[in-house]
Amino acid sequence: MFQVLNVGAKDNRGKKGAPEPDLKVGERLYYGLISMGEEANACASCHTYYTADTINWNPSALEMAVVASEMDLATFKSHLLEPSGGVREKVHANYSLSDEQLFHLHGYLKELAVDGVPEKALSINTILIFLLLGVAMAIALVDLFFTKKIPYKVIHILIILFGLSYQGKVVAHQMIDLGRSHEYMPDQPIKFSHQVHAGDNKIDCMYCHSNAEHGKSAGIPSAGLCMNCHMVVRNGTNSGQFEIAKVVDAYENNKDIEWVRIHNLPDHVYFNHSQHVNAGQLDCAECHGKVEEMHILKQENDLSMGWCLDCHKTTNVNFLGNDYYKVYEQLHKDIEAGVRDSIKAADIGANDCMKCHH
Repeated sequence: MFQVLNVGAKDNRGKKGAPEPDLKVGERLYYGLISMGEEANACASCHTYYTADTINWNPSALEMAVVASEMDLATFKSHLLEPSGGVREKVHANYSLSDEQLFHLHGYLKELAVDGVPEKALSINTILIFLLLGVAMAIALVDLFFTKKIPYKVIHILIILFGLSYQGKVVAHQMIDLGRSHEYMPDQPIKFSHQVHAGDNKIDCMYCHSNAEHGKSAGIPSAGLCMNCHMVVRNGTNSGQFEIAKVVDAYENNKDIEWVRIHNLPDHVYFNHSQHVNAGQLDCAECHGKVEEMHILKQENDLSMGWCLDCHKTTNVNFLGNDYYKVYEQLHKDIEAGVRDSIKAADIGANDCMKCHH
C-alpha cells in the first residue's frame, strides 16, 4: 500500500530515501488520460494551458500549479477532494483519487509551477507564406532567364505578379498598422468581465473610470474602489472565489493590480478624455464599442488618424445645449439664421494638425 500521504503528513520529497513522484503519471491524470473518478472532468478541461478569445472563468493551469505548489500533500488532498465554495464543490464532486495518484498529480503541478507553461506551437502564418512566395518567385526568375524548364512564360509572369502583389499588400498593411492594436485582447491578471459589471449589474462607466470626465486619461479603479462591492461579494457566479480573492489580497496588502493597458495611442498623439466625454458629451461606446457585452475587453476600433478624422467630419456637436461652445458666436448666429443646421467637430478645428500633434 502507498504510504506517502496521511492526514497531517508533510511533503518529504527531496529527502534521502523519500519516494519521487512520477511526473508522467501526474500529467496523464491532469489531462484525464487516467480516470479521476466516474463522470469526473479532467483538470485540463477547466484549467487550460492556453487562453482563447472566449473567457475561461477557471484559473489557468499555471495559476493552479502555483497554488498547489504552496500546499503540503494533506492540504492538497483536502483542497481537491473536500473543496469549499459553490463552483469548486460542484466541479470536484465526482473526484476519487488514491493517495498515490494525488502524490503524482501534486508532483506534476509543482514541476509545472517551476518550469511554466511551454510556448504554444507555431502554425503556418503570413510570414511563412511571404517567404514561400519569395522562394517561388526566385525559382520562376531563374527558370525564366536560365534553366527554361517551363516553356510557357505566362506561368513565370503569373507567379511573379501574384507574389509581388501579396508581398506588397502585406508590407503595406504592416506599415499602416504600425502603432495600432486593433482587436487587441490581452490576458489580464484578474478575470474581470465588463459584461458582468457594466452589462448584468448596470454599473455606470464613470463609477470606475471617473477621471474620464475631468482628465486626460480615463483612469483605472483602485482595489479600494472594487472593495466597495467586494467587501460583501466574495463569490462570483462564474468564477467562484479565486478571482475575487486576488482583489481582496491586493487591497489588504496594499498592492497594485498590474492591469494590461489595451487602448494606447502613440506618444506623438495627444488625446484628452474630458474633451470628448465632458465637452463633447460622447458616449463611451463611440470609441470603445459595446463593452457591456464583452467578457474579455478588446480594442474595438483601430484608433487610426483616419478613423479619428472621419469621426470629426461626420459627428454632430451638441452645440446649442452646451455652454462649452458659447465662444463660437458666429456659428451660433449661422444656426439662428438658418445658414447651418448643425456643427461638425471638424467645423470648430478638431481636424487641425496642432490639436493632436502639438
